[in-house]
Amino acid sequence: MNRIAQPTPIIQATSLNANPILSLEGVGKTFGAIRVLKDVNFQLASGEVVAIIGPSGSGKSTLLRCINQLEPATEGRVTVAGVTVDAKAPATKQQMAHLHRKLGMVFQSFNLFPHLTVLENVSLAQCRVLKRTKKEADERSMQLLTRVGLATKAGMYPSRCSGGQQQRIAISRALALDPEIMLFDEPTSALDPEVGLEVLAVMRELASEGMTMIVVTHEMRFAENVSDRVVVMADGVIIEEGKSVDVMRKPQNPRVQQFLTAVRDR
Repeated sequence: MNRIAQPTPIIQATSLNANPILSLEGVGKTFGAIRVLKDVNFQLASGEVVAIIGPSGSGKSTLLRCINQLEPATEGRVTVAGVTVDAKAPATKQQMAHLHRKLGMVFQSFNLFPHLTVLENVSLAQCRVLKRTKKEADERSMQLLTRVGLATKAGMYPSRCSGGQQQRIAISRALALDPEIMLFDEPTSALDPEVGLEVLAVMRELASEGMTMIVVTHEMRFAENVSDRVVVMADGVIIEEGKSVDVMRKPQNPRVQQFLTAVRDR
């Protein structure tokens, strides 16, 4: 298969290349004989919000998992806040600790501990990773739960919360570790549209406050109106990227035009 040419990004290069907080160089990922990612090059500036869109199976979620080393890349290099992990060598404990401190991730599934209360779910990692006291962790957890409108749920168990509430709890848990970059892997895909709006509202607030974010999403309105830049993937490569409004309204790649037409006509 011929590699799809990557168009020149519409966004100004200086905004991407001046001390990026995240950089991917020639990143590839292979599962057996299947090459899921192919020579992905990408930079993220501090405070930038990037939406990654594209058809199912294009490698979007795998890309996020390569960034946080849940699925180590088989090719290339990932640099997060000055620390580089090369696919040629396994990440060290020090590198993994650095990544866990710098990156927060929210998945499609909520992954909350059912036997812990909402407050305990948000506080647990703070005590184990940041070595905060239980009092310090609980205070931080309550601040975040209040922020997402769930302070009254602190003493409940996740099963007593709706899907949208559980996802907001998961966001609070990720934020509790004070990450510099938040990764969102289709955070509303498992939710009813109305419930998903609650989660999107929290993400919009984070973006407005300057949180650095990469969001894999099928929410086209969010991609156009909230993100600074849109990256479109297909068949494991980036086929177009640029300012959100330009990519969403005037895509240059025929494959992107086809994808956006199909999504909007559903």
